[in-house]
Amino acid sequence: MARPSNPGLADKMMHATAAIIEESGLDELTMRGVARAIGYSATTIYLYFDNKEDLLDQTVIHAFGWLSDALAAATGTGTDDLTAVARIRSRARAYVLWALGHKGMYRLMFQHDTIRPLDSETGSVQPRTLRDSELLIAEAIAAGELPASLDAAVMARINWAGLHGIVSLALAGRLFGAPDDVGMEQVEEQAIELARQFVDAWLGGRA
Repeated sequence: MARPSNPGLADKMMHATAAIIEESGLDELTMRGVARAIGYSATTIYLYFDNKEDLLDQTVIHAFGWLSDALAAATGTGTDDLTAVARIRSRARAYVLWALGHKGMYRLMFQHDTIRPLDSETGSVQPRTLRDSELLIAEAIAAGELPASLDAAVMARINWAGLHGIVSLALAGRLFGAPDDVGMEQVEEQAIELARQFVDAWLGGRA
């Protein structure tokens, strides 16, 4: 059966799915709950998604896109007065803020074992974060802000791995050295500071 042509409604369903995961957790996600959240019947959801697993898969794919959009917004267009290195720093901060502001979805994007491996079906969305990072690092190299010996593709992956590690430790409550009773606001501050120091280390302290 052909899918109805209403991408706006499908997008509402995925945003509702993400909101439920953030508020109540994955275990509380149901097709009926998503339908209630957008004011439609559950049967309408099945016109767009085969089942809950399909809805989750598509929500995860789009969440990578939402993350990429947030990073792009924080990075700017390159037409302002910020150097490429300054935009790399802004991008790192935005990564941590988005991940800690969307804890449930971030965990699901990387950890949930029912989500199929990211493959060619996600190729138009998931690697965009890496691709954009690589382009920005390459811009910094071309402008002489970073050494020409750096490999932009490798550094983009190292940067992502480091930021993801910091976020994962923060979400797991394993930023060791912090008091056990700190709140999420303090954890966020510590994660942002660690991200700043990490990026500063591989940038070599460049402004």
